[in-house]
Amino acid sequence: MTMPFKTKIPLILLRIFLFFALLEIGLRLGGFFILSLQEYRNMQSVKHRGSYRIMCLGDSSTQGQYPRFLEEILNQRNTGIQFSVIDKGLGGTATSVIVAELESNLNTYDPGMVVAMIGANDAGPHICCEAASTSKIVLFLKSFRTYRLARLLWLPIVTTARQMHTSPVLTEGSLKQGIESNPQNYYAYVELGRLYREQRKFSQAEDAFAQAIKLEPQNARAYVQLGWCYRAEGKFSQAEDAFVQAIKLDPKNDEECVRLGWFYRKQGKFSQAEESLKQAIKVNPENDKAFIRLGWLYQDQGKFSQAEDAFAQAIKLNPQNERIYVRLGRFCQARGKLSQAEALFKKAIELNPQDSGAYIALGWFYQKQGRLSESEALFRKATGFSSQDARRYIELGQLHQARGELSQAEALFKKAVEANDYCAYGTLSVLYEENGNLELARAYAKEADKLRLAKTNPVTVKNYHKLKDILDKKGIRLVCVQYPMRPVELLKRIFQDDDEEIIFVNNEKVFRDAVAKDGYNAYFVDASSGDFDHCTDRGNKLLAENIANVILKEVFHQ
Repeated sequence: MTMPFKTKIPLILLRIFLFFALLEIGLRLGGFFILSLQEYRNMQSVKHRGSYRIMCLGDSSTQGQYPRFLEEILNQRNTGIQFSVIDKGLGGTATSVIVAELESNLNTYDPGMVVAMIGANDAGPHICCEAASTSKIVLFLKSFRTYRLARLLWLPIVTTARQMHTSPVLTEGSLKQGIESNPQNYYAYVELGRLYREQRKFSQAEDAFAQAIKLEPQNARAYVQLGWCYRAEGKFSQAEDAFVQAIKLDPKNDEECVRLGWFYRKQGKFSQAEESLKQAIKVNPENDKAFIRLGWLYQDQGKFSQAEDAFAQAIKLNPQNERIYVRLGRFCQARGKLSQAEALFKKAIELNPQDSGAYIALGWFYQKQGRLSESEALFRKATGFSSQDARRYIELGQLHQARGELSQAEALFKKAVEANDYCAYGTLSVLYEENGNLELARAYAKEADKLRLAKTNPVTVKNYHKLKDILDKKGIRLVCVQYPMRPVELLKRIFQDDDEEIIFVNNEKVFRDAVAKDGYNAYFVDASSGDFDHCTDRGNKLLAENIANVILKEVFHQ
């Protein structure tokens, strides 16, 4: 008699857990060591009396990357100055979080200089290309949205629109007209505030949400929207207060507990994040999303056994959700459990043969193992399901590029260019750079820069100015570093005429020359951002050396 599938799941999970047990002990200890090593090095740097302290701010392109080489390079130059470099990079961090934590970090480390390479994780378009690979945790963090909340709000919004005798396509004018006809219209104020928030008119958004709260102080929805408004502004304490109040008013809303938990996680408040996620599970033990987020939280802390248990519980609750298998597969892949990862990716495809993300995850998995023909087939499959997505063509093109099949890669990149995607332009630029066609390389790089400039994120601009203002008040030098392969002019445009005291580091020429000589893969781990991504050790050394050269020349005149 065949055992039902639901009965098999716990047995399969139990076998997997027992198989992993011994490995998990070592990985867990290793994880804790890796996570603590960065802060240990920072505190050791602080102990160096008389040294000139440089604090590096950034995201995953900084954390554990170039700062470890920068200190060594600076101290090898025999300048008579002892340098201590403090690595305050944190993967997946947006500029709002970096600025919010700046005062505390300055008080702790007392640097004489701050080196900032930031902006890649701000929501929406920005001066650097947004990561495109679905295989990265940094992409899952950047995909967090209030989609379910919007769906919950949509029905009353449409009802409100009908009551106002207007179209369901809500505009500022129609909402204001509805408020004029009914000043007590709570949902119109909430939706007007949301509209203002999307337009980044934050003061008007706050006023609209405040009016909604005044009309219905016991309704949690306005507090939720106000919290996201504060979060977008970088007002994290106010955002936290609003979210907490929303949960107090609606304590059985497990989705808001999940969102609050993820909000805490992105600030590094792991204990509060865990408490909120567990509260969501207590309210609704069937919330698989809460277990998924709890799994990521445990993974961040190096609690790998607990992370795997959380992911497994999510699968138990929703065994037909292919995305959970993909996430658990990435987790296993990151931990070196390759056979389990492959099986999980294949299970995701089995559950949903139309899910392009599962094909891409397995494709990147095979590519890392050098199984390029299998990887190509999977990327082609994913492209067929998402033919309008320029990033799919970029990924497939990069695979051909890695194999030296430049004509096929070029054709695919040009297909992506048709979508006017600036990552596609940047990718073509790199292709021609490696192929020695410098004229075309520069032409495509210029087009990519035009698109990036047109899509500069106002939040990034605002937070760069906040960063400078804080440092100016304390008399600390600011060094603004542009990401590799990007023109520094895009960074200088942020400050316009207010850049006299700022030291800018241009990494475009040194990296383009290096890539033209030695190839892209010598300096970058992958290519998920089109024309740059996380550096190899060789790339990080080149980046650190270029930063060191500029600092010594511009600041210390050596």
